[in-house]
Amino acid sequence: PVVHSRVCQLENTADGHFLVDRHPELENVLVAGGGSGHGFKHGPVLGDYIAGRALGEDGEDPELDRLFGLERARR
Repeated sequence: PVVHSRVCQLENTADGHFLVDRHPELENVLVAGGGSGHGFKHGPVLGDYIAGRALGEDGEDPELDRLFGLERARR
């Protein structure tokens, strides 16, 4: 069940890429964001990718996993 959610009207990452990764401490939490106002254009493809991550299909596209990962955003 969803226990908490929050909407942010303007959310960008420093490098402009989306952020999609598992929470580092809570294995059943997936973090997705960074789309800001342009994210809707990528909705169908990004939604498929996020659904795959949520279903445990991590690593199907290692390049996207690296590009959208939390480690990248921390640098």
